[in-house]
Parts: sequence; structure tokens; C-alpha cells
Amino acid sequence: MPAPQPGIFATQTAHHHFLEYKIDPASDIGALKNAIRSVLALADDENQMVMSFGAALWDRLSPAMRPAALEDFSAIDGGTEDQRAPSTQRDLFIWLRNDVHADILDLAVAIHQRLSAVAKVELDLPGFVYRDSRDLIGFVDGTANPKDDTRFDAALIPDGDAGAGGAYVFSQKWVHDLGAFNALGVDEQEKVVGRTKTDDIELEGDAMPPDSHVSRTDVKIDGVAQKIFRRSAPFGTAGEHGL
Repeated sequence: MPAPQPGIFATQTAHHHFLEYKIDPASDIGALKNAIRSVLALADDENQMVMSFGAALWDRLSPAMRPAALEDFSAIDGGTEDQRAPSTQRDLFIWLRNDVHADILDLAVAIHQRLSAVAKVELDLPGFVYRDSRDLIGFVDGTANPKDDTRFDAALIPDGDAGAGGAYVFSQKWVHDLGAFNALGVDEQEKVVGRTKTDDIELEGDAMPPDSHVSRTDVKIDGVAQKIFRRSAPFGTAGEHGL
């Protein structure tokens, strides 16, 4: 299997930056490829950058290598305002990681300069590690991630498939209502998440509500648990903050 992008599995980085671009459909394919190559050449550490392509961009760059299950995200409407997942499909997603904030900002600026002629930035969002890898709601995030070699089984396209060694990425930006969440008692917060807040222990038996985050994301198909490898970073200002 071809080697995956190392940054997918690299952990313990203090600072992150997320960039999403829409590619100008009229852009010259040669200029587009040159811009992407110049961006890839900027990273002086292979753990520093992860780059991924939407289905439409794959079709422009290399249709024969497009992974079979790659498709645009379709909006989900659960019937009420708080049960809608909008589609903000972009063509190019770049995830940067570094322990030095100044270095990651310099890299993000340089990337933007090289892509500005062929693409429009749609998401430009710095992230960071909050305390001991917690979400801004105070709970440890990513606890149930697969460990060791099971990470690769969960995240990577297997040998024999188009894009083997690559990974499908599903990018989401969640904005928290910290005021409402923090107004709950710790016991109620734990029922929302499905884990204890201080010790990060999963609730069991009758203590685990069926509508907790843990319960709702424990997905099985034909009795087989479906695993993903989650990578997340809090973001925030005084006015807007989330994951």
C-alpha cells in the first residue's frame, strides 16, 4: 500500500490551521497543478500539512485515480432548524499543524498567496489544543479513536482500490453555545456527552442516555461497529467558538 500522508496520524501538535478553497472552474489545468505542487513544496516537515481533494477536483486532476466512494456531501434535513446539516462542499481542503503559531501562520499566508490566482478561500480557520486535549465544553475529545494499527484499518483506503493508502475526509465546523451548555450541571453535561467530565470514563448501563453523543455516534451495520479516525481542534474568539 502507498504510504499515507503522515500528518493524518501525527498527534500532539499545539496549533492547527484549516483552509478550504473553491477552485475557479475556468482555471487552466496546468496552472492549477503548478499551484498545488508549489503549495506541497512549502512544507518542510511531512507531518506539517495534509491536503485533500473534492470529487470534482479529482475529476479534473486525475479521474482514473479518484477513489470509488468519494462524493460530494449532500445536505441533511431532519425537519427542524437544529436538525439540519448544510452542505458546504469545497474542492480543496488543507490542514496545517505546527507547535509554533508564528510558523503555521506564515505557512497559511504562503499557501494563500500561491492559490489565490486559481481558487477562492471559503474557510480560513486557526485551531489549537485546549488544555489536556479537551473540547471547549471541558470534555476530552477523540477518546474512542482506534489505536495503533487499527487506526489504519479505520482511516485508509485498502490495497486494490483506487486511492489506496489515501483517506476519505469529512470536515465539519461546529459552533458551540457555551452559555447554554455551561448553565447545565455537570451531571446533565455528562448525560449529553455520555462520558464523565473529569475522568473521561464512558457511562454504562442505565446511566448512558440513548440520545447522548456517545450513543448517537455508536453506529453498527449488520452488527459490526463502524469506526472512523477523528481529528479535531477547538477554535474560537470571544464571540464564536467551537470545534
